[in-house]
This record gives sequence, C-alpha cells and structure tokens, in this order.
Amino acid sequence: MEPQELAENAEKAKESGERTIGLTMAILAVLLAVSTLLSHRAHTEEVLLETRATDQWNYYQAKNIRSHVYDADAEIASLFAEKGAQAAADFRVKSEQQKKDSEEIQAEAEKLGREVDTASHKARFYDGSELFLEVAIVLSSISLLAKSRLYWRVSFLFSLAGVASGLWGLLAAH
Repeated sequence: MEPQELAENAEKAKESGERTIGLTMAILAVLLAVSTLLSHRAHTEEVLLETRATDQWNYYQAKNIRSHVYDADAEIASLFAEKGAQAAADFRVKSEQQKKDSEEIQAEAEKLGREVDTASHKARFYDGSELFLEVAIVLSSISLLAKSRLYWRVSFLFSLAGVASGLWGLLAAH
C-alpha cells in the first residue's frame, strides 16, 4: 500500500470511530430522556400521594376532635336531669361513630403513606439512572475531544449502571 492509501484508511477509521462514539452518545441521550421522564413522573406521583396522605391524616384528626367534642358534650349533658341523660346517650353514640370512622380513615392514610414510600423509592432509582447516564454522555464527549477511546469504554460502565438503576426503578413498583 502506498503512504497516501494508508493515510486515507487511517482517516476513514478515525471517522468511523467518531461516528460510533457519536451514535453511542445519541443512544445514551435517548435513554437519559426516558429516565428523566420516568423520574419526573415518579416525583409527581410522590407529591400527589403525599398530599392525599396528608389530607387523610387531617380528616382523621378532624374526626378524632369531633369524637372528643361529643364525649365532652355527653359529660356536660349527663349533668342535667332526664333530658340530659338522653342527650348524653346521643352524644356517646355520635362519639363512637366518629371513632369508628376515624379508624377507617387512619387505615387509608397509612396505606397512602406506604404508597408514598414506594413512589419515593422508585424516584431515587430514576434519579440515579439520570446521574449515571449523564456521566456516560460526558465521558463519551471527553473521548471525542481527547481522541481517546478509553473514556468511551469507561462510559459503558456508567451506561450499564444507569440502565440497571432505571430498570430497578421500574421493577420497584411491582
């Protein structure tokens, strides 16, 4: 082979390597976009569930307070003669109903709290996925700038960690 042919072949190989790294970066960017979307949705779900859980706890507290008010009303009503005894009994019935309702509300609030924990757990995995994929893209960019495939190869480790973390987030829900 002539020196000019060798130089042309070397240039083609260099361009091919740059295209491969560029394609890798494009794939990583798509994976990062998916991971970011999943992360944002998981965080939104977490906030919405947290709000619902807080609302349930507030409702529980309101029922509990009402129950205590009815207990106090029953005590006061029992101080009066016959009319007071009937009113006291009515207040006690209302108090018991409030207590029963509050137990159901408490169970729902606790269930929502567990759902918040699950959503938070998923979101952390997606956040990790984003981080690893972003580092992989940066390493691929450095590989192009430094004209060294070493950084590109190292980026595969971060890519693998990012994909694994994202998949773990998907599986965490089930």
